[in-house]
Amino acid sequence: MSEADENPILAPGEESESFASSPVVTTVFDTVLSAIHNGELQPGEHISDAVLAEQLGVSRTPVREALQRLREIGIIEASASRFTRVAIVSPQQTADAMVVWVALYAALVMEVIPIVPAEVVAAMKQDHERFQQSLTTLDMQTIATANAEYFNHLVALSKNPALQRGINSVVHQIRLGSLHLPERIDLSALSESQALLVAAARDHDTAAARGALRMLGLITIPTEED
Repeated sequence: MSEADENPILAPGEESESFASSPVVTTVFDTVLSAIHNGELQPGEHISDAVLAEQLGVSRTPVREALQRLREIGIIEASASRFTRVAIVSPQQTADAMVVWVALYAALVMEVIPIVPAEVVAAMKQDHERFQQSLTTLDMQTIATANAEYFNHLVALSKNPALQRGINSVVHQIRLGSLHLPERIDLSALSESQALLVAAARDHDTAAARGALRMLGLITIPTEED
């Protein structure tokens, strides 16, 4: 996946055939996304659509469509006729995306907290415990994965596709950017906010859920200017 590419993905405004519903596009999208989040592909690393197509045994057209979708959520960047690479998400970009995510997630909890089923509460609690265990090693890749999977449970309950898209449009950028901050965020506060949100989901308590989100919003994202 890491060889320099000969044919970058389409520049903004270029026409492309729609493969939005193609399972091949989804497979390529998920494969590259997982490779980025697990560290197999690093920020700044070039991606070749030709090499990727050969590795996955598919044509280049769905690969380009998948890369375009990844570009739209901010974790792939490209320059026409020059490169396609994993995005380099700056600490400031991470902080900006976090502001958007907290605002959107606050709207989400108002919708779903009153209806969270017991099995989702159990899954959140299990992921919260896994998150706490990951803090003992301070492996940021594992911490970021556990945190993302924890918060995704409530997103899946939403009946608002626009809200889901909005959250998903920034969450991957935050997840990638959080791995490359000048210093770690307050992981204890993040763990506490998770615990509060689990309790709020269990009790169907929207006021408590808003309190958990306020705590999240107060977590400082370190930037170069801090």
